[in-house]
Amino acid sequence: MSDDIFESFHWHSAIGIDAELDGRKKFVTRVPNTRKARSMFTASGSNLLIHKATKALWKVSDDEQTIEPVFSTDVLNENDLLVEEE
Repeated sequence: MSDDIFESFHWHSAIGIDAELDGRKKFVTRVPNTRKARSMFTASGSNLLIHKATKALWKVSDDEQTIEPVFSTDVLNENDLLVEEE
């Protein structure tokens, strides 16, 4: 008889985040289409944008509410989105 791995798994809420995962940055695949967010990009064409720091190609969504990557490999991490306050 084979054991189901989920039958022997016991979750405890006191378990924290491993040190290995603690320093990882979140990936960003969409940002609001605001003036502050747009300041991180350079316009290129009608609705294409180039991220100033990473040169990733993003675009304005069809509903013009958000900015999203053109290619799935052009995601940013949360450090890429830090905008200096003026």
